[in-house]
Amino acid sequence: MLEFGQFLCVELSRSVASMLPWDIPWYDPSHRVFFAALYSALGVIGFGILAAVFLTIKRLNKGDDVHH
Repeated sequence: MLEFGQFLCVELSRSVASMLPWDIPWYDPSHRVFFAALYSALGVIGFGILAAVFLTIKRLNKGDDVHH
């Protein structure tokens, strides 16, 4: 049982502890590809949410009292 526990600890020491850019081992190409895709997707989602909020505020300030 002790050998299995040591195996798990070795694997944990090589894993990513957090998703912050300065904690990611960028020397590994698989990490680079995964996190580039992750941050790109989060950026697109964030941009879409900001655009929706901006357009909503713009339409509310427009002053049209047209409701569906």
